[in-house]
Amino acid sequence: MNKGKLSKTDIENDFIQILDKYPKSIEKTVSICFELILECFIVMYDKKKTIKLLDQAKKSILEGNHTQNPVKIRKPRKRSKK
Repeated sequence: MNKGKLSKTDIENDFIQILDKYPKSIEKTVSICFELILECFIVMYDKKKTIKLLDQAKKSILEGNHTQNPVKIRKPRKRSKK
């Protein structure tokens, strides 16, 4: 982490380390993490706001904003020799 600033990359890296710690139980690990995060939302926001957030997440998924289809990475163009 850089000088106390919270970054998405740092959190993602920490999450991946948790998954790496339990490679034979990735689905169970993700499920437990999801349940813990859900409980945190309920404590922080209450049930009504958490349900609203989950409805927004469901809508976002149905609209195709989150997919398992890999994004094609563009190949760099070859530079001409001078």
